[in-house]
Amino acid sequence: MSIANFPEAAVPQSRVDGGREKVRLAIVGCGPRGLQCLEAFSRAVGERRLHAIDVTVFEPAGSPGAGHIYDPQQPRELLMNYATQHIDFWQRYRQSPMAQSESLIEWLDHRYPDLATTDQYIPRAIVGEYLSDCFQTVSKRFAPSSFRVVRKRVRRVWRDGLGWHIEFNGGTTSFDYVVLATGHEGLRPSLDGESTFSHGRRKARPVYPAKSQLSTGCVRAGASVLIRGMGLTAIDAVLSLTEGRSGEFQANDPLPRYIHCFNEPRLIDLRSRSGRPMLAKPTAKVEPIEDRFWEPFRRRLEDLQACRGRIRFRSDLFTVVSDAAAELLKRHGANPVRERDISNWYRGWARYRMDAQTAYDAMLQSHGVATGRLPKDIPFALGESWRKLYPQVVTLVSYGGLADDQYSSFRSVASEMERIAFGPPAKSIGKLLALISQGVVTLGQIAEPFPDGKDYDTILNAVIAGPHDPSFAGPIAGLLDDGVLRRHGPTNAIVTDHEGFVPGTECTLAIFGRATEGWVVGNDTLSRALHDQIDRWASRMAVITESVGGARYGF
Repeated sequence: MSIANFPEAAVPQSRVDGGREKVRLAIVGCGPRGLQCLEAFSRAVGERRLHAIDVTVFEPAGSPGAGHIYDPQQPRELLMNYATQHIDFWQRYRQSPMAQSESLIEWLDHRYPDLATTDQYIPRAIVGEYLSDCFQTVSKRFAPSSFRVVRKRVRRVWRDGLGWHIEFNGGTTSFDYVVLATGHEGLRPSLDGESTFSHGRRKARPVYPAKSQLSTGCVRAGASVLIRGMGLTAIDAVLSLTEGRSGEFQANDPLPRYIHCFNEPRLIDLRSRSGRPMLAKPTAKVEPIEDRFWEPFRRRLEDLQACRGRIRFRSDLFTVVSDAAAELLKRHGANPVRERDISNWYRGWARYRMDAQTAYDAMLQSHGVATGRLPKDIPFALGESWRKLYPQVVTLVSYGGLADDQYSSFRSVASEMERIAFGPPAKSIGKLLALISQGVVTLGQIAEPFPDGKDYDTILNAVIAGPHDPSFAGPIAGLLDDGVLRRHGPTNAIVTDHEGFVPGTECTLAIFGRATEGWVVGNDTLSRALHDQIDRWASRMAVITESVGGARYGF
């Protein structure tokens, strides 16, 4: 049975088995994070006892496991910025006796064999197919009578003496335990600054879902388009409006050549507050360095654990990353570079707004380095060091590891490192550069005046709502209003314990993912090895539910 045809069952108000009421668990949101919760819970509890627990998954997207981000129906020109060899839903649990699926590359080998190699940045839609298959594998662990998928958006979650209540489109039902893994809550565009951006023009359209929002019926051929943002979402929009409309990119050196389809917009103007672009992810043509090179720097960061709660981000932590970048360039034969040189480059990058030519040159340079045509430089070394040391950074910063006055500095640097270290694959940057060089795409800053007489046929908002800007129509906003959830003052993130439980809810409500970003760092990833709180939650839940049919827990 395909995920698209997975039956939607009625939601039970209560379940009784042999005169004893079953424990009821709800997982709200089933993208990759919700799928991880479902898999970890099934493994921790074990197949023998799963029949005694009712599990209901609420996921409005058509493909549980994939969710909105990895929707298998999205356009194929939208690529991952995470290479195939790093994606393995089962990697951490290869020794588990539970039924397992394959790594992404193994799965590709018999589905899309031409893509089954390392260093590939494949379409997100294909990764969505893989995650959907993983969901099918996990769902088979549950008895059909104890497991159901409800394709409804949850509007509200609240608690009283009888348990947790979930209101969704079409009804309300009750549960003993609830997990929120709502992620982006529908890929909503950010409204922050939109009034200034639009300059009194018509309201900006969202980019997602790209298939409908960027269709010719919404953005006509030959139109002039203004896009707010220069991040991954903006690049998705550009490629959807060009390659997604049958435009073609022909191989050429050093950049591809764009062949017009005459169905694309006449002009696409990208604008952001800073004007700073995303840089290209390196390919396999950039010779990797042995992993033991990073060990001294990892140990330096690990030694900072003794200072948790007092860590100074720039002087204690980021200095180690900069030292690693300087040493990396030295190992690759570059002219002597010191940590101070790395810091000075970063300061120049982050402090000033970029004009269009400087932004284009930065992307062109990163593309040359990423494809091995140009020698390694400071942005490459800094990005590579941040990527390789990121697990240690995550451990140090999460759960209040920094001094309270250091989080603004961390947020600032982390935002810039998204551009420097976690940008799109070189292939996508090459396409964007080709479109700029051929006049299809222009760059600018929101602060710059618009061209005289310029009005745009369509305005797109390619800035996604931040992790601390919950949807008014979603459960997190209501729980904040009710005082159930507490924010961490320095980061504004939702506070949880190390098992993902919300303090004060007696281990009955857990939250994982984007809403906790800042308190828990590094949520936007497919990796299951970066954090262990989902496994901790599952282990605790296995203990709590061990006496299924006996006394209720948590109330």
